[in-house]
Amino acid sequence: MTVPRLLPVIVACTLPWTASRGAGESPSPLHAGWQDLALVNASDAQRVFAAAQESNPASREARFGAALTLLQLRSRTPGHVADAAELLENLRQENPNDDIGIGAAYYLARIQQLHSFTPDRAAAVASYRALIAAHPGHPYAQLAAPKLALLLLYDDVPSAEWEKRVAEIEALIPQLTAPEAARDTRLTLGTALIRLRHDHARAYPLFAACLNADSVTRMPRLNTVLVQAAESAERLGKRPEAAGYYAEFLRVFPNDSKSDEIRHRLATLPVPKPAEGVRP
Repeated sequence: MTVPRLLPVIVACTLPWTASRGAGESPSPLHAGWQDLALVNASDAQRVFAAAQESNPASREARFGAALTLLQLRSRTPGHVADAAELLENLRQENPNDDIGIGAAYYLARIQQLHSFTPDRAAAVASYRALIAAHPGHPYAQLAAPKLALLLLYDDVPSAEWEKRVAEIEALIPQLTAPEAARDTRLTLGTALIRLRHDHARAYPLFAACLNADSVTRMPRLNTVLVQAAESAERLGKRPEAAGYYAEFLRVFPNDSKSDEIRHRLATLPVPKPAEGVRP
């Protein structure tokens, strides 16, 4: 069986997506099912994958799709989650090293973290760590990185243990080749440093790196990150850089509810210049 290349698409949960094919190539028979899942039409997707399983019970792609459909049903029950986990575990055991086997490992961790009616954070951490260690460059392992960061950093642990976890995430970031994974992991770490330790010195470079790479594209997130970067820069004495972030915020969000306050802050700072993390 030729397994189609799988691409992450962010919907209600991250779904695999059959890649665009070359001219003259037919789309996968299951393309409609993946499209339905991306559009959060789980019931329609369920019919597509069920029909595919009936005609070819051995199809790994059909069983993978069926498992993810169970996790997206509006009427999801503990039974649905258990059935999805069983399908995924069977796929993982059959071949843990192809796209679907690696994807199955990722979604088993997502069940432990999110979809289960009795989440198991420790099990999810162990699963994400194992996935990243076994397949560090794979798209699913890249997707696991910010999920792992979220679990590690927002756990109630002693300060020394928390610092060990920060070091683990910091060491992971250079391995992330997917821009989205690098961005999300940096922002998760930066936000945790601000919220939990008020550590602007370590958070600022993380925000600046994301802004400099133009990787923060969603407007609600950009709104937050520009303010985080500006406030951190200001606290660190980087007043021209802070002015640059505030000016960029006002350019992109002139009518935001925070705009008047930010105009007031900007008036107290030097003339803005292109700051670290803001492209001219």
